[in-house]
Amino acid sequence: MGNMYYLITIAKREYGEDFIEFFYESGVHSLTAALCEGTAQKKTLDLLGIEKTEKIMLSAVVPGSLAARLLRGQMRTMQIDVPGNGISFTIPLQCAANSLSLQYLTQGQKTEQNEVMEMEENRFSLIVVIAQKGYTELVMEAARSANAGGGTIIHAKGIGEKNAAPFFGMSIASEQELIYIVSRQRDEKNIMHAIMEKAGSKQDRVVAAFSLPVNQVVGLRSLLDD
Repeated sequence: MGNMYYLITIAKREYGEDFIEFFYESGVHSLTAALCEGTAQKKTLDLLGIEKTEKIMLSAVVPGSLAARLLRGQMRTMQIDVPGNGISFTIPLQCAANSLSLQYLTQGQKTEQNEVMEMEENRFSLIVVIAQKGYTELVMEAARSANAGGGTIIHAKGIGEKNAAPFFGMSIASEQELIYIVSRQRDEKNIMHAIMEKAGSKQDRVVAAFSLPVNQVVGLRSLLDD
């Protein structure tokens, strides 16, 4: 599985249909879409008189050669590297459950044996923070204090929690937020430490934070211009 990658693209919601069409025309027919939000600071939004930025997150499993073409294509065709348009990155896929799973994930794609995605490995990381609803700004303030840029919020629910509050004999799942932060790898530990130190508490405001290796990223120029 060393030549397969999980490609994640986060863009403005109004560009969603254009990005989906781009992926379909590029041979990617198995896509997962999720609506999410940007993490611009509240004082900035208030100053501009706008609400939180709505985003769409598209993800797919693709072989290395196609991943490289998709990243280049998003810069040329979708102009994702223009500040504010979005970000796209790849994470190495370790394994699939079986051949049927891989066929579903890569349906319609042409794969080649031993293909390699040429790039500088592991310069970046994807930090995933699981926090209780309402604490995203606190998390991002802590992250920015350790040199993080922006992030993306995905609304979720905790499932199977041992301490979930009972309601008429049923366990009620807590509302949570997943916060995705792409960072330089050298900043990753400091960012996670700052989040747990400043935003974590005995009240479980931040449930967990972990990171995944990102081997190539396009968009978000402030991150790449280093």
